Amino acid sequence: PYHHRIHKYASCSTECFVLALIYIDRLIQRNNFLLTDLNVHRVVITAVLLAAKFFDDQYFNNAYYAKVGGVPCNEMNSLELEFLFQMNFSLHVTPEVFHQYARALQQAFQGRQAS
Repeated sequence: PYHHRIHKYASCSTECFVLALIYIDRLIQRNNFLLTDLNVHRVVITAVLLAAKFFDDQYFNNAYYAKVGGVPCNEMNSLELEFLFQMNFSLHVTPEVFHQYARALQQAFQGRQAS
C-alpha cells in the first residue's frame, strides 16, 4: 500500500509520521477539509514532507518526495505551499499533543494487530 511506500522511501523519523497525522488533523479541523480517495495520497505525502522538513535534521528535497508520492514536482511544490497556508503555517506541536497522538496511534495499531 501507499503508506508502506512512503515509510520505505521517505527515510524520515518515526516522529514525522505522528506529526504528519497531526498536520492532517489540523487541516481537516481548521478548514472543514474532506479527505477523499482522490486527494488522500497527495495530502499524506505533503504532510510527511512538511513534518520531515520541520522535525528532521536531514531530509530529501521536494523532487524526491514527489517521486515517492507519485506526483509531478511542480504539483508537490504547490501542495506544500497550499498546505502551509491552509494551516496558517502552524507546524509547531507541543509535547503534550504529540504524545497524545502517538499514544492514540499506538493503541490503534495494537488493536488492529489483536484482531
